[in-house]
Amino acid sequence: MAKINVLDSSVFNLISAGEVVERPSSVVKELVENSIDAGANAISVEIKDGGISSIVITDNGSGIDKENMRLAFLPHATSKLSKAEDLDNIATLGFRGEALASIAAVSQVTMTSKTSEDSVGNYIVLNAGKVVEEGQKGLAQSTSIAVENLFFNTPVRKKFLKKPKMEEAGVTSVMTQLALANPDIKFKYTVDGKIVFQTNGGLEEAVYSVYKNEIANEMLPFQYTYDKYTVYGYTGSAAIAKHNRNYQTIIVNGRVISNSTISTAVSQAYGNRLMTRTFPVFVLNIIMPFDEVDVNVHPTKTDVRFADSRKIFSCVYKAISSVLAEQEQSLILGKAKSVDAVEAIDKCGKISENIQSDRFAFNIDAKSGENANRSTKDEKVDIILSKECDRPKANCSLEGEIPKLGLHNDIIERQKKKIEELKYFKDTLKSSNIVADSGRVSVAKSAAKGIDNKSLNDKSPQQQAEQSSLLELAASQLEQEYEIVGQIFNTYLILESEGKVYFIDQHACHERFIYDNLLKQVNEGNVNIQDMLIPYILECSSYQFEFISSMQENLKELGFDIEEFGGLSFKISSVPLVLSDINLGMFFENLFADKQSVQSLKSSDLIRDRLAQKACKSAIKAGAKLDAVQIKQLLSSMKDGIPLQCPHGRPAVIAYTRKDFDKLFKRIV
Repeated sequence: MAKINVLDSSVFNLISAGEVVERPSSVVKELVENSIDAGANAISVEIKDGGISSIVITDNGSGIDKENMRLAFLPHATSKLSKAEDLDNIATLGFRGEALASIAAVSQVTMTSKTSEDSVGNYIVLNAGKVVEEGQKGLAQSTSIAVENLFFNTPVRKKFLKKPKMEEAGVTSVMTQLALANPDIKFKYTVDGKIVFQTNGGLEEAVYSVYKNEIANEMLPFQYTYDKYTVYGYTGSAAIAKHNRNYQTIIVNGRVISNSTISTAVSQAYGNRLMTRTFPVFVLNIIMPFDEVDVNVHPTKTDVRFADSRKIFSCVYKAISSVLAEQEQSLILGKAKSVDAVEAIDKCGKISENIQSDRFAFNIDAKSGENANRSTKDEKVDIILSKECDRPKANCSLEGEIPKLGLHNDIIERQKKKIEELKYFKDTLKSSNIVADSGRVSVAKSAAKGIDNKSLNDKSPQQQAEQSSLLELAASQLEQEYEIVGQIFNTYLILESEGKVYFIDQHACHERFIYDNLLKQVNEGNVNIQDMLIPYILECSSYQFEFISSMQENLKELGFDIEEFGGLSFKISSVPLVLSDINLGMFFENLFADKQSVQSLKSSDLIRDRLAQKACKSAIKAGAKLDAVQIKQLLSSMKDGIPLQCPHGRPAVIAYTRKDFDKLFKRIV
């Protein structure tokens, strides 16, 4: 048997350093968290060469007296815990007692500190964990720690460090998260003598300080409270989504962490609002009871374990999805839609002069207050949130003369005579929202059929002329609001209104329109069913069987006819029509893989991707040539507004002002 050796402190400190001190950024994190625990409200961090040569952290906290200065660098020495029971209610960031000992073991450290009780400050110098000098020094109440020549005595570890600029990026990321997690603390972060950012108090101010206006202007505030949990912070619009997760900050009880449960909840909340392989920007704080979260599960305290991860998932999901739903955007083509006029005629044969037309509104900034749309007066664009766009109905009177709408009297008379024709046009517009029960035709197919390129060409010349006349008549009330310029590349529609030009991706906006209708159909329970010729038998393991049993009602709401089939199996006899071509084996495998998250989602979210695929296949394709009548028909069908994004997160509408074009052509500089 090999001899058992009791390791010397110089050896086990180096081993501990391997767990706690991975690179300069981890040194900064540990030391700044110690400053926060010391009650500091102002912290300065300076680094050189990415933190490899020098890291200096100064704070105005309570400080360390002479008697405790040596003890602070001993392994497992901490002022945060005294007994095992304290682990159940950890309210401080540092508590393991490993940070200072591990950092000192692989660097040269100088600490100076003065408490309010001391008449003079003290300092201590360590080299590779050994005290080489200590004494007194005059200074104000504060603590300063300088860490130099990181890994100087472990050349193998130093060899694996990245280039200074890359290590600097890691430190900057940590400092950004710490500043956002502690907005009440004033941070000053300096790199190679240049100030990177400086915060002065408040979460919103911290967001602007570390992310600057380009990102901060697109951040949306949110807050959600359920039971003993509160979730709050800022989340970014789709316009500032990034290709990595570096702009995501998760804070639990003041501690910056990385956690898959929370990250998945945020991603699920964004759903199809983001393009593929992009990630949202957010600062998310969770306040919860200390005894319901275990922070002692990772050597560097970068992850935690929740007592009820499903409840946390649900809270985060609801907080983010709620604020995103409130900010859903649409390009509104006026409130006096042709359908409103048709409904007014249909009811009482009169049209009210109170039908008013609002100009285009394009929501480019949903923030309010001093940080709202910061454009100049010439550039300011109205903000209309979709949930606030309740269109005023035409006021009908059963008595009196027909009031004028600014149209000629002969046009009004023609409208009166063509009620039945207008009803036909009304039904045409509504066809995209109808599912033919007898033929089991989906919403997507109905919508596509109403806008198909051949829908007009297949009619007789007389029918084409009549429908064209009706379309022009119905659109006449909108012509003062927008003008159809035309179509380019057989893909993009161009509209003009009040000094603004809108470029619309015909496929993207129609795809989102169909998708929203499909989603509405599912959410309202109006799901059409496709019976299966041969039932599908789903064989499960014990944990899968339990999971499907808990999800059975959700699946039935979606249109799955699913029932137990003996043993650990289920029989599926029908599926939602929109999933008629689904691979059921793959579908359930995906459910099992996302077991933790899907149990907290509503039914429609389970098939959101499939709905997006269905909408994509049914929408007008890029490259399809549309004439003016077909363009009007397409726009009129979207009576609640033209979607600004497709289901996959791509933009569907881009707007330019007259000033933008003047700049392009150098009319103004």
